[in-house]
Amino acid sequence: MKFIKIATVIACLLPITVFSQATTPAPDGAKPTVVKKYSFKKIDFNGDKQISKEEAKKAGISEAEFNLIDKDRSGFITWNEAVNSPSKNWTE
Repeated sequence: MKFIKIATVIACLLPITVFSQATTPAPDGAKPTVVKKYSFKKIDFNGDKQISKEEAKKAGISEAEFNLIDKDRSGFITWNEAVNSPSKNWTE
């Protein structure tokens, strides 16, 4: 008799346990945030200690992002501009 009571209680609690582990789907149109990490030395293909628009394009940096990082509008990203950029995801 005790076994039946215990089994009934466990059976009643099982759906609550399963439901509490369900994940809530993201709202329609929500996109996960992807943080890009950049290596200055790897993108600076010619080793001149600055990243040109061509080098940035090869590395997958969009023109809009390049312009955001190139604060002095020189057409190149310097190490100082990179580490002080809004993304701040640069390594040497």
